[in-house]
Amino acid sequence: MRLRQIALVAADLDPVVHQFAAVFGLKVAYNDPGVGHYGLKNAVMSAGDGFLEVVQPIAEGASAGRFLAKRGGDAGYMVIVQTADALAHRARVEALGVRVVDKIESRTYTTSHFHPLDTGGMLLSIDQQRTTEDYLDPYGDWMPAGPGWRETRTGTVLGLEGITLRNPDPEALAALWSKLLDTAPDPKDPLRLPLERGEIRFCEGDGPMTWISRVDLKVADQKDVLDRARADRLDVDEDGVLIGGVRFRPVS
Repeated sequence: MRLRQIALVAADLDPVVHQFAAVFGLKVAYNDPGVGHYGLKNAVMSAGDGFLEVVQPIAEGASAGRFLAKRGGDAGYMVIVQTADALAHRARVEALGVRVVDKIESRTYTTSHFHPLDTGGMLLSIDQQRTTEDYLDPYGDWMPAGPGWRETRTGTVLGLEGITLRNPDPEALAALWSKLLDTAPDPKDPLRLPLERGEIRFCEGDGPMTWISRVDLKVADQKDVLDRARADRLDVDEDGVLIGGVRFRPVS
C-alpha cells in the first residue's frame, strides 16, 4: 500500500487552491470532468509524487456536501491509497463485510470506494494504475491527476509523507484500518500505520466523526513555507498551517 492522494471538501474550492499556491507553491494539474457524476467539481494538485485534491459540491444531495454540512465547514474528506492489485484488495475488504459504494474498472485504472460507515467514518479508496508496472514508481501514471501532472510539479513540496485521522476511539480505528489496508501497525506505536510509502496516524478527537486533522508534506524549505503562511495571514501553529480545515505540516 502507498499513500498517494488525499481529498478535502470545501464550500468554495478557489480560495483553498489559492492558499495552497501561496504557501506551498502548488499548481493545479487537473480539473476532472468525471467528478461531475458525484455532484462535484475539483482541482488536483501535484505535491511532489503525491497529490492533494479539493472538491466542491455543486449539486444537492452530493455525499461530499453532506459531509461538509456535518463537519460544519471545510474538512479532510477522502484517503486514496495505491496498490499493485486493487481487485484482490477489493475482494479481501468485501470479505470483511465492508461495502463498496463506487467502483471504476477500465483497461488503465481500477478503483474501489468503500462505505464510510464501514471504515470508521472516512471515505477510503484503494486504487491501481494499470499503466504503471511498479506502483511505487514515484512518477508513474496517475489517472486522477490527468496526463500532464508531472509538468506541474514544483521544487517546494517533495512528497506526501503522512496523514493523521482523529476519532473518539483511535485505538479501534487504527485496528480497523490495519485490517482494511492489510498492514501491521508499528510494533512500538499501535496508533501508527506505516505503509510502503507514507504513513497513517490516529489520535483522539472530539465529536462522533472521523476526520483528517493533519497532513505532513515533505518540503525543501520548512521556514520558507511557514513564512509564506504568516505573510498570507493564515493560522499557523506547531502542527502547521490551517488550509481547508486541515493542518498541513511542512517537514524536512
